[in-house]
Amino acid sequence: MNLLIGGSPCTHWSIAQTKNRETEASGIGWELFLNYRIARDKYKPDYFLYENNKSMSPAIRAQITAELGVEPVLINSALVSAQNRQRLYWVGKRNPDGTYSQVPVEQPEDRGLLLRDILETGIAWQEKSYCITATEYKGSNPQQTLSKHRRTMVAEPVRIGTIENDAKTQAFDSQQYRVYSPDGKSVTLCGNGGGLGAKTGLYATPVDTDADGILHLGSLYGQHSRWGVFAKDGKCPTITASMGMGGGHVPMVPTRTDEEGHCQKNPTTAKQIYEVRDGKISIGNTWHPIKLRDGFYIIRKLTVRECMRLQTVPEEYVFPVSNSQAYKMLGNGWTVDVIAHIMSHFDGLTTEPVEVLSMYDGMSCGHIALDKLGATVATYYATEIDKYAVQTIQHNFPETIQLGDAFQVRDDDWRLGEEL
Repeated sequence: MNLLIGGSPCTHWSIAQTKNRETEASGIGWELFLNYRIARDKYKPDYFLYENNKSMSPAIRAQITAELGVEPVLINSALVSAQNRQRLYWVGKRNPDGTYSQVPVEQPEDRGLLLRDILETGIAWQEKSYCITATEYKGSNPQQTLSKHRRTMVAEPVRIGTIENDAKTQAFDSQQYRVYSPDGKSVTLCGNGGGLGAKTGLYATPVDTDADGILHLGSLYGQHSRWGVFAKDGKCPTITASMGMGGGHVPMVPTRTDEEGHCQKNPTTAKQIYEVRDGKISIGNTWHPIKLRDGFYIIRKLTVRECMRLQTVPEEYVFPVSNSQAYKMLGNGWTVDVIAHIMSHFDGLTTEPVEVLSMYDGMSCGHIALDKLGATVATYYATEIDKYAVQTIQHNFPETIQLGDAFQVRDDDWRLGEEL
């Protein structure tokens, strides 16, 4: 066998396990690891890679190191992704005498990716995502994120309102009269349509009031004397007789969708709207510091696609399951580009067809990493018992040979194939 990869479930060892956390080399967590070690001793791969959570106890970490015979390297996925995810990797190469020695792995180059770089829409108020977990689908709330109680939330600017003028009423809600926050994505540019913001949308840019107390948000068509948009919080500019001429001489104001309380329900989306004012967000009638510009926001969790980007999973990868199951797999999975970086240190991986055994395969991040490296996978064996993960693996990699429960490796008559 060329390669053995895997990361036994860390549930029993993680610091997030508040009850019955295992801190010694015994219990269910240790038995799951032993399956991996037994597979290595049984099939004697040229290279092995074992991954697990940094937060395991020092006693377990030391015992894994003793069992595998190599020291772990700590790599934070933040170097290649917008996610803080610190993991330990034990990486070894088989020597001619059958023992294993350390494969030196340097740290990946820092790509400088931030959370805002992977968002489909919205605004990030932190530079890096918290480590995504298998329970990401459960969602969270802004207060949890702000107090660092895990899970990353994203702010979606709410449309500020509709321009009022003498030609159209406030209820007239066409594209050309809508005003958007500059913090969000632009609307789709349109080559047709006339009047106001029909082609590009209108965007309000908060500025300080001038000496007369006028809060000038901006002007349409780049004109300062006409098509002015002003905030209700400031004074109205002097009205003149030229208003009768139309053509933008009438001062315009954005009408906000929420002008009352701090937190209200949007009747069209049934999502809570939060107000940000002076660097603070109102949650439950309490103001919390936040790095967002003043305005109204819907706070949402990361999408499946955004979590894929955090784990550097190619966007063509398909989840033929519910979003809940996709979140679970991504949270349990590996950061693909970290795995590819480590595998790039394995001699001959991209020059000869490789045979692989993946223990606790999950969504097959190891296979994705091999594909990214341009390796030719001759045979890919996988142990996995989650039916949704198996369904997802077979959809993306139908040639994968599913072996079922990893505990079967302990059976004397359990064989992968004569060629191994």
